[in-house]
Amino acid sequence: MLFLDHVTLAVPNLSQAVHLIQETTGIIFTKQVIPFPGTIGQVAYLREGFIELIALEDLEEAQKTPLGSAFAAFASQRAGIFGVALELTGGLSSFIEPARSLGIPYIGPNHQFAPLEDGTSISFQTAYIGPHMPWLIEYEQSRVWPSAYTLTGVEIQTTNIEEDLTVYSSAYQLQASIATDSGSLDRIFLLDRGWLSLHHTDTNETSGFNAVVLNKDNDTFRILCTSQGVQVTS
Repeated sequence: MLFLDHVTLAVPNLSQAVHLIQETTGIIFTKQVIPFPGTIGQVAYLREGFIELIALEDLEEAQKTPLGSAFAAFASQRAGIFGVALELTGGLSSFIEPARSLGIPYIGPNHQFAPLEDGTSISFQTAYIGPHMPWLIEYEQSRVWPSAYTLTGVEIQTTNIEEDLTVYSSAYQLQASIATDSGSLDRIFLLDRGWLSLHHTDTNETSGFNAVVLNKDNDTFRILCTSQGVQVTS
């Protein structure tokens, strides 16, 4: 099964971004942690999934690791969604091998740890395709957090929807997508929990992960990063 697990946003000013999102949505972030060397971050754990804000603090230190180098390259150019993770259950290796046979260049599985604010860590395995595709994560233990909020979906902009439909179907074993609106080119992939939507854009500059959608009861919040910084709409 595939669940929308978490979204990581690169922000230029961590405190400002956390304050804006907390004030607008009401969700609560943890204390600051160091996701990986050269960065600082805060996490909001939701009933289903979580969102993570990370800011670059030390470019030289970040560039000492592959993940830090990738984040630094992204964050130095723009604020925005750096990564989207899909939680997998049932075995990571057995899931990605069929995709590899179709030409999907998965890297992994890799064993990793993520720090928690209480000093403990979460152990998991990951597999990646590339910087503009969701990556897979399989946890050693299930996690549940008390929250009224749910991570609902991620909007993705693309210049070639038909090509991405094929790639997403092969990479994530997803069923045929449906149009978000009658007559629209946009498409949506329904996961076992949450969704990914593909939206047409005319320029490469605006392609990639665009916005994250949260829900609380009947309220919907949309978080995105623009040249003016983090924005939240409801």
